Amino acid sequence: MKRKNHVEILLNESDSFDAFITKSPANIAYLIGITFPFPDQSVFSAALVACKGDNLYTLVLPVEWECVLKSFSWKGKTKTYSINDGSPDQAFRKALKSVIDDMKISDKKVAIDYSNWTAGELGYLKDSCPAMTISNLDETMHKLREIKSRDEIDKIQTAAHIADRGMIGALNHVEGTIGNLNYTCAEFLERVRVHAIEFGANCIGHLNLSMGRFGQSWYTPIHDLSLTDEGKTIRVDYSLAYNGCWTCCSRMFYTGKPDDNAVRAYAENMTLKNFAVSMLKPGIRVSEFCEAVRLKAENDDIELLYEEGLGHGVGASENEWPFLTADNDEILKEGMVIALDVKTNGSKNEMIHSVDIYVLTEDGNCKLSDFRDWDTMYLINGVRSTH
Repeated sequence: MKRKNHVEILLNESDSFDAFITKSPANIAYLIGITFPFPDQSVFSAALVACKGDNLYTLVLPVEWECVLKSFSWKGKTKTYSINDGSPDQAFRKALKSVIDDMKISDKKVAIDYSNWTAGELGYLKDSCPAMTISNLDETMHKLREIKSRDEIDKIQTAAHIADRGMIGALNHVEGTIGNLNYTCAEFLERVRVHAIEFGANCIGHLNLSMGRFGQSWYTPIHDLSLTDEGKTIRVDYSLAYNGCWTCCSRMFYTGKPDDNAVRAYAENMTLKNFAVSMLKPGIRVSEFCEAVRLKAENDDIELLYEEGLGHGVGASENEWPFLTADNDEILKEGMVIALDVKTNGSKNEMIHSVDIYVLTEDGNCKLSDFRDWDTMYLINGVRSTH
């Protein structure tokens, strides 16, 4: 299937601008399908510049990244810069100004994604192009990215499968080690990352493991050689990208034999999550969806971690619109892809959740993270020869 020209769609979306400049790696990936190596962690910047009436768009990027374009068959223009041109920030600004002059948009109406620009970059743009009328592109891009194409949905589903396979690969190593005092939490988490890369992930984002009482916290850095002990819950949360599309994956495990309270806590979470899935469909307001889940939790006497929200969109980034929060009056639409995240309190006050990915369809939703189900608590005990 031919990929949609998202640049043309964006340029035709509004009469309020003649051209746009986007620095967001996620926006660039969405618009032209090109991803760069760890751009969010780099001191270098990239930008995509496009103008109405010009079919050749221009990428501004560090010279070290130019080789990436060959694997994507880039047909547009390229403007590279290097540290020989100044600091990474100075060199980027000079290269961008050169493109603006070449495309003759210094006196045009230009939209930029404000949230991805530093105050210094924005000040430079205004000072060097005083006749330019600048507007904010953020909301337009957020809205445009909310509805996924078939190609994006397929990539998100592949990413979701890779995420669960990475988790299962790490679990295969931990089997038989509980009680032997020879498998650290750090090694467990590293095996999740490595297996995901081996199965095809291009990039790992958030990566976290919580065990026992530390499961109360969303972020739990590992500072020591803590071992995977028997009789505790283990929660792994991580995100990964596959060919420019992201997924989020969170799963719960129990080491050894759980008591009745632990089993009940996980079952209650699944009850509430299944209810949320039944309500997740086009036409419902996000605020109404959240309120329905809250009332279900209240009626069933389940302690819902409501302030945390109930999930968010995934796509060109790991967290994007729509956000399933009580104050969001947006109406869910067909084609949105949601990371549903119903969090409840466990028997020892640890967070219980299992994130799955759903695409909203005409009749409701379809689960994309369907490599296997996690409807019952996964017990780490014994030895399985499944690696």
